[in-house]
Amino acid sequence: MAVSGGQLPDQFFEAVCRGSPDVIVIADAGGEITFVNDRVYELLGYRPEELVGKQVEVLIPGDAEKHRQRRAGYLDAPEARPMGKRPALSALHKSGQEIPVDVALSPLSVSGETGLVMALIRSVLSRWSALQDQYVQSVALNAAANGIVITDRSGIIQWANPAVGRMTGYSMAELLGQHTRMLKSGSHTPEFYKQLWETVLSGKTWFGSITNKRKDGSTYYEEQHIAPVVDEIGNITHFIAVKQDITARTLAEEGLKSANEELRSSLDQIHALHEQLRDQALRDSLTGLFNRRYLEETMKRERSRIQRDHSTLSVVWIDLDNFKQVNDTLGHAAGDIVLKSLADLLQNTIRPSDVACRMGGDEFIIVLPGASLAAAEKKAELWREAFYAEQARAASPGGLRCSLSLGVAELKGVDERTDDLLKRADDNMYEAKEAGRNRVIARA
Repeated sequence: MAVSGGQLPDQFFEAVCRGSPDVIVIADAGGEITFVNDRVYELLGYRPEELVGKQVEVLIPGDAEKHRQRRAGYLDAPEARPMGKRPALSALHKSGQEIPVDVALSPLSVSGETGLVMALIRSVLSRWSALQDQYVQSVALNAAANGIVITDRSGIIQWANPAVGRMTGYSMAELLGQHTRMLKSGSHTPEFYKQLWETVLSGKTWFGSITNKRKDGSTYYEEQHIAPVVDEIGNITHFIAVKQDITARTLAEEGLKSANEELRSSLDQIHALHEQLRDQALRDSLTGLFNRRYLEETMKRERSRIQRDHSTLSVVWIDLDNFKQVNDTLGHAAGDIVLKSLADLLQNTIRPSDVACRMGGDEFIIVLPGASLAAAEKKAELWREAFYAEQARAASPGGLRCSLSLGVAELKGVDERTDDLLKRADDNMYEAKEAGRNRVIARA
C-alpha cells in the first residue's frame, strides 16, 4: 500500500506498537512520558494511561539530578543507542519489584517537534538469571576443594579450577592446552589407561584411584570421577574429571598396612616362640621325645577318647639294659649317644597318632591309641630287634652294648584307670628284665 506524503496513518503506528515485543516509551525533552504501548502492563504492571504525563524516572528510578544530566547530554548529541551496549538497568515494577532490563534509545522528530526520545525496554530477566547462575556456578567451581578439569574428547585440558593447581603444582597457564598425560607418574600399566579410555569413550563414567606426578616430580594420589559430556545428538565432546587428593589418606593406609604387617610378623614370631617354649616345656631336651608332663596330658586325652568311642589303648614300657655300665665305663657322652639312637628309632617307626616319651634316665613309654595287645607286642618286638642289631654294629671295642627290655599292656576296658594300665606295663617290663633282659613281655 502506498502512503502519500511519506507519512504513515495512525493505524499503522498503532499496529507497530501492538506488534512490538518490547515496551515502547516516548518522552519529551523534559522527561515527561507522552506515549507508552500496552506491553508496559505485561512487563511492569502499569496501564498506559497511568504513566502518560509522568516522568520516565517512575520506570527507571534513580538519582533525579543524574537523570536530568544524562537526558541533557543525550539531547545535545542525540543518536540511536541499540540494546546490549550497556549493563542491564533495573526497571521498577508497579509492585515495587526490580526487574533487569535492556534499553534502546532513538531521537524522534514528529511534525517538526524535536526533543522527543523513544525508548524500547526489554526484559533481560532470563538472560540475567542465566548469567547469575553461570557466575554462581563459576564461583562454586573455583572455590571447590576438589579439583575439576574439563578436557576435549582427546584429553586436552581446556579448563581447570584452582584446586587442580594446588594438587599438581602447575599454574593454570601451564595446564591449559596440555594433555592430561603430562601428569602420568609411570605407576600404572598401559592396560590401566586403555581400560579407562574405553570406559569413558563408551559414554560411561569411570571411577578409580590414580597415582600422578606433580610439577616438582613428587607423586600424589587422587580419586577421580571422569564423566563424558555429549551434545544434542549424543556425540561425546568433552570430559569432566572431578579429582579428590587422597595422598594423606593413602599414605596413612599404607603406613597402617605396614604397621599391621609388622604386627602380624611380630605376632607370628611370638606365636612361634610360644610354641617353641611350649615344646621345650613338653619335650626332653636330649632326645627330642615328649616328657613325663606331656605323657600325663596324653593319658588324660586318651581317657576321654576311649570313653567317647569305646576304642582300646596299649602302651609299651621300655628300659635300656646295661645302660649304667655304658655310662660308667664309656662315659656320659657315650650314654647320650645310646639314648639318642633309641629316640631316633622310635620317632622314625611310630605312627602319627602314637606318642613317644622319655620318662627320665633310661626309661621310655610309647602310647599306641587304638592298638591291640598283639599289635603292640609285634611293634615292641620290632623295636627290640632293630635296636639290638644297631647296637651290635656300633659296639665298643670291649663288646659292651645295650639291649631293650619291654613291657606291653592293653587297657582292660573303658572303666580301667590309665594309671593302672601304665603300672601293668611297668610290671611286665620288670618281668622281662628278670627273665634275662633283651625281650618283650606282653600280658593284659
